[in-house]
Amino acid sequence: MSAPVATRSPLVSVIIPAYNSAAFVLQAVQSALDQTYGNYEVIVVDDGSTDDTKLVLSRFDGQFRYLYQPNRGLSAARNAGIALAKGDFVCFLDADDLWAPDKVELQVAYMERHRDIALLSTGYEHFTDDGAVAPPLYAVALPVETAARTFTSRDDFVKFVSANFIFVSTVMVRKDCFDKSGLFDTNLRAAEDRDMWLRISAHFDIACLPPILVRKRNHSLNMSKDRTRQIRSRIQVLEKNRALFPELAPSSAWDKQLGKLYLRTAYDSLSRDQSKEARRAALRSLRYYPSIKAAVLVLATCTAR
Repeated sequence: MSAPVATRSPLVSVIIPAYNSAAFVLQAVQSALDQTYGNYEVIVVDDGSTDDTKLVLSRFDGQFRYLYQPNRGLSAARNAGIALAKGDFVCFLDADDLWAPDKVELQVAYMERHRDIALLSTGYEHFTDDGAVAPPLYAVALPVETAARTFTSRDDFVKFVSANFIFVSTVMVRKDCFDKSGLFDTNLRAAEDRDMWLRISAHFDIACLPPILVRKRNHSLNMSKDRTRQIRSRIQVLEKNRALFPELAPSSAWDKQLGKLYLRTAYDSLSRDQSKEARRAALRSLRYYPSIKAAVLVLATCTAR
């Protein structure tokens, strides 16, 4: 009787982009190193930090791979990590966020049981350094706590057109998916994660585990607080993916979201006394979504100034 063949635990590559993250990155890296799952590698990509990020990271004394590169943005940092990654699965952890110790273990177990799933996210919550916790943005309404919500590729693509319902630090993705979907878009300075999820969901199925396994830190330096950059990048992402995958979502879905985003651009321009830009954005909003009456108010305000 032959001996049973040992199965190999898949290697997981954890990619942590860091830019001037000295105040937070130690906790983030420690939460990755504290995982109950044993077969993983941690890759920290220092994206041109000018603070003490490198000094803080030196305390770990070779427990992860460190790469320094000139500042090129989040997309380029994550892409550099993917290029170095040797794992079957890739996870992303922002330098100011934290993982629960069993995050990777639970995700690997699910991905091994469901070979059709390309990307797996989890629940998450927001927190601040004073200990305040906000409810997770991803609202899970499932009858069984241990059940996972699965989205078919067409369904989740349409959902991503409306909103980004996956937070990047929750994600585990099969590395070979990038061969089909491509890497993060370095032309985007925000919303690069939503762009990636759209491209992955155009080809593959995704799922979400309900447990809250990630904590997203809210602080004054969050990139998401740059409203103008966020809005413009979201427009860029939707227009790009509409051109790539025009048949995966109804025209009305694209038009409605682009109309709302151009209206937000118009209001943003008005707040900075840029009447010409506000008028142009309001007209584009009406072109996409004629029923947005607020755009007419913007035009009237521009005319009155």
